[in-house]
Amino acid sequence: MRRISLVYLLIPAMLAAAASLAYYGYSYSQQLAMRERQAILATMAELAKEKLIGIQTAIAETDQSVFDVVDFADLPQLGQTIFVTQHRSATVLGPDHRIISGGTFRKAHQRDDEAFAKLLTERVVPDMQLDSIALNSSRYLHAEYGGRHYLFTATRLFSKGRMYFVLLEADISYLIAEVFPAFFDVRSPNLYQVVDAQGTFIYGYAFSGVPAADVVELGFPETLTLWRLRVAQRDAGALASSETRQKTLDLVLIAVAMAVIAAGLLIMVAAVWRERRVSQLKSDFISNVSHELKTPLSIISMFGELLAMGRSKSPEQAVEYAEIIRRESLRLSSLIDNVLDFAKIEGGGLPYSFDEDQDITEVVMRGIEICRPRLEQANMELTLDLAGDIPPTRLDCNAMVLCVSNLVDNAIKYAASGKRIEIELKVEGHRIALVVRDFGPGIPRDEQGSVFDRFYRAKDIRLKTVRGSGIGLSLVKNIVTAHRATIEVDSEVEGGSVFRISLPITGSMPANSP
Repeated sequence: MRRISLVYLLIPAMLAAAASLAYYGYSYSQQLAMRERQAILATMAELAKEKLIGIQTAIAETDQSVFDVVDFADLPQLGQTIFVTQHRSATVLGPDHRIISGGTFRKAHQRDDEAFAKLLTERVVPDMQLDSIALNSSRYLHAEYGGRHYLFTATRLFSKGRMYFVLLEADISYLIAEVFPAFFDVRSPNLYQVVDAQGTFIYGYAFSGVPAADVVELGFPETLTLWRLRVAQRDAGALASSETRQKTLDLVLIAVAMAVIAAGLLIMVAAVWRERRVSQLKSDFISNVSHELKTPLSIISMFGELLAMGRSKSPEQAVEYAEIIRRESLRLSSLIDNVLDFAKIEGGGLPYSFDEDQDITEVVMRGIEICRPRLEQANMELTLDLAGDIPPTRLDCNAMVLCVSNLVDNAIKYAASGKRIEIELKVEGHRIALVVRDFGPGIPRDEQGSVFDRFYRAKDIRLKTVRGSGIGLSLVKNIVTAHRATIEVDSEVEGGSVFRISLPITGSMPANSP
């Protein structure tokens, strides 16, 4: 009787627990969806800011190019200067804000100097507040007069003993027809619109079926202040429909789970715990890899931009920049290769191609050479002790090169404070021993058994600024196992680490290899 009562008491408790877990699971999935949407919107906002800054920079550079080729203090020569090819018209005003005689220069199809002069003196000049402009500084005015948009740049100059103002008028139609398409690629996964304050369409593509919440809208800084840039994902409508279907499916699955909860509660709890654990591992992995990729990409972008803009002071410096780009490209390529190889392992196994009678000494040297730029950058010394009587053995050379380079790279990354790495290759009985020793902070005893696990990173390292993906030693372990070899780590805190690979010589290796 007591047991029956206990069961009756447990059933409501189990249902309550199931309902709580179901609610938590649904809320968690919605939070993830919300965070994903927020991340997408944040990315689009950053992209929109980049486009706006790029357009403003292009406008400013075009204005500056006019001043670079035109001396506005020399009016007799201005008429011979074809600066209108810069898609700008110009007007020179005196200190009294009146147009200097002969100081209006416009394209042929814009010739209505009297009406334009009236517009400048009655509307543009008061709106620009010229006297508040600092010497050699500029101010933009984006205004609508008579149903037409204008973009003016006013600059205050002093030359040859006199003060004057220069008003440059940008060709709005040229901006829309030529400048905007250069920044808003039709093949982009995002759609762009330029609209005015009332939402009137200026440029871009229609947002068909895009929810308003999925649209990022930003104003132009300083220049086209009456217009706004709107950005949305090209497939935002389909994504919204998919999200709705996903919510419905989640609710159905929760209902089914509630129906069978009496039999599967423990399994569900275990599955939820495991899923959260895997999700956390994947999140850490993605975060670490993202940071690892960002560093070389930023360096390549920076020095590539310096080269493209011709900011190298000498051919030697240009070569130095190119070498930095090459070095970071190799580093980026190595990281991507690691991730791809890891993906192959996760997908069912990394394919190996073994060849007989391979020279492992050459393989070790190739692995070291891959890491040479990083060794030089870290200012670390690498000492080699290669025995001269190493017999040939059965290897997948490319995989073993990856193995060696990962071990050396691991020592560079985590043991840079030691400033020294030692590599030893020797014969021990019927096996070949490859030993990589560093003199860094070492690994605690209780963590040495986990360093070859995927995504694992030592606790002390995680607290520091050293970035890593947590898959390098996992790849090493997989490659070593495929060669019927073993790998061990021996380390003491503040005493460095020793990684030892023991490979069978060809004659002692089993005939069937993976």
